[in-house]
Amino acid sequence: MRIRIQVLIESDQEVAPLHAEEVACFERQQLTPETLGLRLEEAKQMLANVQQVMTESQVEEYVEQQRQCPCCQQPLARKGRHQIGVRTLFGKLTLSSPRLYTCSCQPHQKHSWSPVAALFPERSTPELLYQEVRLASLLSYGVTLKLLGDLLPMEHQLSTSTLSRHVHQVAERLESELGDEQPSFITGCPAEWYELPEPAAPLMVSIDGGYVHARSKTQRKDGSFEVIVGKSTTGDGTTTRFGLVSGYDTKPRRRLFEILQAQGLLTVAKLVALLYAIVIFFDSSILK
Repeated sequence: MRIRIQVLIESDQEVAPLHAEEVACFERQQLTPETLGLRLEEAKQMLANVQQVMTESQVEEYVEQQRQCPCCQQPLARKGRHQIGVRTLFGKLTLSSPRLYTCSCQPHQKHSWSPVAALFPERSTPELLYQEVRLASLLSYGVTLKLLGDLLPMEHQLSTSTLSRHVHQVAERLESELGDEQPSFITGCPAEWYELPEPAAPLMVSIDGGYVHARSKTQRKDGSFEVIVGKSTTGDGTTTRFGLVSGYDTKPRRRLFEILQAQGLLTVAKLVALLYAIVIFFDSSILK
């Protein structure tokens, strides 16, 4: 038995013909427990091939869309063509990235630009970054890389230094989106807080803290730093975990406020009371 898998790409333009390309071919003889369905390596290779065919068509269509000036509608001339590498959850891609001349009807600082390179400034897709950060928060960097490589077609395409850089980039972006630390984040009149409806389910918040032993590489001496961790659990069992580092976190109250508010089960008045209770109970300097 021979199984062939093809990808059919339909263009939005009616005059464009269907584009078919084979991405996998499997051969099976007698059925055994080992030959039933797809093997892991076969599935990984098929995913990589499907993505390669998809992305080639996507990039080609995107470049054609960018070749028209948005102001005067004149076509933009090509200056040249080069390639860029983009990491994805299903392997590293090599994308064609042509350069286009900037239209003369618009003021510009650069005479040419690459639309594909501008679309992927981080050279990694958001889905890959999400899975990297999610697993790295639960496992070590080395185990995270091995797990991704074992299950997905991305062997030897990441390193612990790359993974660490991606985690820090995502953390810095989330930190910038969090907003500034303020004396108070509660809006409206305090008298109106108690008129808000009661939550439909309880919200349980657990917080604990401790000191973590550390050694400075620059000063070559031992030390420790304080860590406060916790979790908030809603009535339906949804749990959100958080952590704060005393003396390092610059937005502790803002972070805690956003986490609890995202649960959507506390009135603003009870949220304020909970924050004050946390401050009094722990008497921590990062919450002052």
